[in-house]
Amino acid sequence: MINDIKKINEQIDYKNEHESHFEISIQSNLKQIKYLQKKINSLYKKIQEIEELALKKEKEMQTLMSGISHDIRTPLTSMQGYLKLIEETSDEEEKKKYLDTIEYRLETLKTILEDLFLHSKINDSDYQIKKEEFEIYPLICKILASFYYDFDLKNIEPVISFSNEHLLLNANQEMTMRMLQNLVNNALKHGKNYFEIKEENGIISFINNIDDNKQLDLESIFDRFYKGDQARHQNSTGLGLSIVKKLVEIHNWSIKATLDNDILIITINTNVDNLK
Repeated sequence: MINDIKKINEQIDYKNEHESHFEISIQSNLKQIKYLQKKINSLYKKIQEIEELALKKEKEMQTLMSGISHDIRTPLTSMQGYLKLIEETSDEEEKKKYLDTIEYRLETLKTILEDLFLHSKINDSDYQIKKEEFEIYPLICKILASFYYDFDLKNIEPVISFSNEHLLLNANQEMTMRMLQNLVNNALKHGKNYFEIKEENGIISFINNIDDNKQLDLESIFDRFYKGDQARHQNSTGLGLSIVKKLVEIHNWSIKATLDNDILIITINTNVDNLK
């Protein structure tokens, strides 16, 4: 047994020195030694899993900070340019135009920071939500009304089709509102011509046409910073659909995206049969 333990120690020393992932393995007929090998290998496997998870989280955090840093710098740089133009011009109309643009950039920056804060908040393992029962249809109507001018600019008249306009959800109303806002905003940014919100048996679908030349990766559409055209929009963090997915999961609902030619359908199953 002593020789077996010595061999195990030698292999452990080699693993630690070379950061190798091979399994401890020696030939022995002793049950205690076999058990010891199994436990040591199990421990090393768990350590490897923890290291890989930590590395993945580190890379995700680097991506997050890099993306947010870019999104914050863009409107700030733009505002600096317009402030300089205001200093250089004496035309009051031009000044007003530049000030309006600066105000828009400030709103963009506010959205970015709100997205970042919410993303951080809902990804906290201790985050909990308070639920209440409410009708979803009036909330959707209210949100669509708040986007009236945005739809008007794109010549889109949103369609609402509900099988039950008195459908009750047991959910966090504030977070549900944020989900809906992000989904509508996504349709406005990337859609064209048509937008519909359809409900049937508690399954709510958000349907919109997309540009023919957009190549969407449905496997990545809910990932952080994913954008259909792989270009960064000045008024978008790329966190919108990622936040939607996380909020859906917090409510124990499910979400999926499908593409039929140039029609994108994002569907949320609210598990309406399990409300109580």
